[in-house]
Amino acid sequence: MKIQNQKKNKPAQLVLKLIIGAAIGFSFGFGITKMVKSNTKLTNSIETTLQQNCNCERIESGNSYTGIQFSKNDGISNTKLNFTLMNCDFTSSAEKEAKRLNDVLRDEVEDYDSVDFITFYFKSDMKNKTVKIKDGTIL
Repeated sequence: MKIQNQKKNKPAQLVLKLIIGAAIGFSFGFGITKMVKSNTKLTNSIETTLQQNCNCERIESGNSYTGIQFSKNDGISNTKLNFTLMNCDFTSSAEKEAKRLNDVLRDEVEDYDSVDFITFYFKSDMKNKTVKIKDGTIL
């Protein structure tokens, strides 16, 4: 009798495990989808603000990373964004322009404080300059 009861419970246990697995999978998928949409919205908002406040021919958003990252050079970060600014016209240095843009973004973009690390690539025919900003400080 004991063996028959165990055989009857196996399908019920399997169904329960499948239901729990599906619930966990749906929750995880929902969370990832929400995070990706939020990150895309933030990146688009930053790019739009840069286009409005920058005297550049073209602005391109590069790779954006969300999640914990470890880098030997840059340290630990949670959100990392890259922007290429082509043929910009500014009178100061690239570092001062990056600082100005960082201040503008901090004032105008909602949730900009969630960005841990942002890299501006200033590219022109004459020279290329990379400026990295971590937590509001130029590296």
